[in-house]
Amino acid sequence: MPSPTTLFIVEGLDRDYRFAREMASCFLDRRVNVICLPAEQNIYMLYKLLAADDFDTDVVEVLRESVPSAAKVLEGISRGSVDEIYLFFDYDPHQNYFPAKEADALASEMLAAFDNETENGKLYISYPMVEALYDFRADQCQAYSNCYVDAGSIAGYKRAAGDGNPNSGCHMGSVQWKGATSSFALRCKCLLGIDDLTFESYRALATPESIFHEERRLLREEGRVFVLSAFPEFLLDYFKPNFFNAMAPLRKLKYDRCPKEARRSKG
Repeated sequence: MPSPTTLFIVEGLDRDYRFAREMASCFLDRRVNVICLPAEQNIYMLYKLLAADDFDTDVVEVLRESVPSAAKVLEGISRGSVDEIYLFFDYDPHQNYFPAKEADALASEMLAAFDNETENGKLYISYPMVEALYDFRADQCQAYSNCYVDAGSIAGYKRAAGDGNPNSGCHMGSVQWKGATSSFALRCKCLLGIDDLTFESYRALATPESIFHEERRLLREEGRVFVLSAFPEFLLDYFKPNFFNAMAPLRKLKYDRCPKEARRSKG
């Protein structure tokens, strides 16, 4: 019996594709046949292609028809031969395709349209962009650059996340994935105000939709984005409680130099 086929659709050909392949190599290749497909466009461009056909055409066919490199990767593959589809895109609120409020509305619609991996696909969003994956400090909660990125500084986030960061040039092996995933879990606890973060409370409260709504609130009310990566979010959703407990040993993590607490104390 052939292995199940999973399609990872990522935004770009560079880091997005590499991170997806390294994640598959670490955690999935023995379980499923993973195909990584760069969409070569951002979430808003993809939305326009899908909306032009009233979402009647599935994402596999849309990419086959619109992206030359995708047509080659998808040769002989139809939506019916793919068991699960996951999409990994950047929030990218500084993009030039739509005004900020309209872009937020489109991202919300995309999350609603892509909420099931066995149907249209399931969407995970990196805030503000894919470099958030390595923007963590080992055994600590805060990001390496800063927990928050001001709206006016998002265009420079890629440089800020890698500047002096020892994680930025690393191959994402099991040690790096554990660091990124444990930091992500603790940061979700902070962002969403989860008092007791367990596997059960994470699954109930830390959803792509709840994270997006809080990120949108932060951007609209405070003009900043909270740094979070889509890839650890996928892993903690995909696997069972024993994986969560092994990858997110929260009792061992620190809360050093918390900008959220510093902001409260000033207020």
